[in-house]
Amino acid sequence: DPPAVAVPTRYVWSDQDVALGRAGTLATAEWVTGPYRLEIFEGVSHWIPEQAADLLGPLVAQHCA
Repeated sequence: DPPAVAVPTRYVWSDQDVALGRAGTLATAEWVTGPYRLEIFEGVSHWIPEQAADLLGPLVAQHCA
């Protein structure tokens, strides 16, 4: 098994993603020992940066601050 992730982690997932499923997304928290936050965008496909840049940008900026 790979080691757990200890760095602060923010996972941004969209509920219309056909490539990454809900079960794997929710299970990700089990592999992170550092601060973890899951953000779910509703009605957005896998292409979050192209479809929801206005929502994603502030989250990335906040996470990097």
